[in-house]
Amino acid sequence: MTNLANFTRSIPSFDSKSYISKIEFFGWYLHEINGKEKFGASDIIQCFEEAHCQRPTNIHNLLRQLCEKKPAHLLKDTQGYRLASSVRIKLASNVVKPVGAQTRSLLSGLILQVSDVSKKLFLDETIACFNNGAYRAAIIMAWNLAYSHVCDQIFNGHLASFNAQRSKVFPKLPELKKRTDFEDYKESNVIEICRGGRILDSTVCKVLTGRLDRRNSAAHPSSAIFLSIQAEDQITDLINNVLLNKNV
Repeated sequence: MTNLANFTRSIPSFDSKSYISKIEFFGWYLHEINGKEKFGASDIIQCFEEAHCQRPTNIHNLLRQLCEKKPAHLLKDTQGYRLASSVRIKLASNVVKPVGAQTRSLLSGLILQVSDVSKKLFLDETIACFNNGAYRAAIIMAWNLAYSHVCDQIFNGHLASFNAQRSKVFPKLPELKKRTDFEDYKESNVIEICRGGRILDSTVCKVLTGRLDRRNSAAHPSSAIFLSIQAEDQITDLINNVLLNKNV
């Protein structure tokens, strides 16, 4: 089931609401959950499809009616439509944001940015695990995604510095010559080498160390319970401070 379908299920009697009302809720969803500043008729049509709702044939007429209300419920300019602030506030009182909505949006935003096959697989699995409530697995897959990114950045841009620092602190470890050589290193070794060689700044190394600890807790059999809040914390920290960090 799509995120939008879950969203509409959280709204009492959504299926019996008018097309006009549904469009307003879809607009709220696009603004508040998908992070769109403006939306178009095509976005609303897509919402009807994803929510598995019968689609009206006169979307443009309905949007115009919302713009012509006194006061206007929709505001239009050359970039698209946006809900009037009074309507957004009113709708917010009738809506409980789905758990993890912002995290889902953050993950979805990476889809077009990730082209590497292995990282794309990690991203797809992170999304699948989180959306289906497999939070322990989502924590692990989010780490795999971020760590793969770190290894790529080291290998493609800091190979000489990494090997020089490795020879000082872990002389028994093999020289890094090909991408798969990272398999001979513990993740903690890689972080320590990057910290000592100033390949990554101390803040990023601190984030990676903390997130590795969380990954280890999730990966090893234990009585620990992992809920959405722990997975969201892991995912958002790794995405914002590692994957999208220009210093990595």
